Amino acid sequence: MSRTPATGSPATRSRADAVRNQRLLVDAAARSFAEGGLGITVSEIVREAGLGKGTAFRCFSSKDHLVAAIVTERLDELTSFTVSLVDDEDACGALYSFMRAAARLYTADRGFFEALSLAPHAHPEVLAAEEKLTDAVTAVLRRAQDRGAVRADISTVDVMLLLGGVRQAAAPLGAELPELWERYLDVVFDGLRTPATGSRDRPLAGAAPSVADYRRAVEALGAP
Repeated sequence: MSRTPATGSPATRSRADAVRNQRLLVDAAARSFAEGGLGITVSEIVREAGLGKGTAFRCFSSKDHLVAAIVTERLDELTSFTVSLVDDEDACGALYSFMRAAARLYTADRGFFEALSLAPHAHPEVLAAEEKLTDAVTAVLRRAQDRGAVRADISTVDVMLLLGGVRQAAAPLGAELPELWERYLDVVFDGLRTPATGSRDRPLAGAAPSVADYRRAVEALGAP
């Protein structure tokens, strides 16, 4: 009959050390990637974490897996915030709050933004986390549309892709004007709003991209 290792036993200490080392590595990598992007090497991250290279690869078998762990955490954090907005009385304000939080994250965390168009984004755990976020954003968007505050022909994917545009638009002047993304977020958000009474509601060109379109594109990142 198997016995659970006693507290303080070698097996228990080994597991605790593994958890601690993984946390140190993820936190060090998250800081490094946020500032320097995904070009930061594993060796640099290991030094930042104060660990050995062998320990790092016991925690994560590849750099892609480490990046995927960080991206999953960021997505989970953003999802938790978005879920808290779903029942907000101000449906339009709730959508803006989500978009502001996401645009801030894209702008502040270079590594996270870069990962959205690279292979780590196609890891199963990242896809699952992104699906939860997409569902939450869809709920917030639909409430704003049901209240007549946002155009009916806007899709969740429209919103997500436009947020990347906010980050990219502000990037060239980011060092001199670090808050410039807020201006472009307002420009984008106003474009999502239902036109004022009496103005011409010009249909948007082309069909809105669907969640299925987006997922196929993301999954292709991980294809050989």
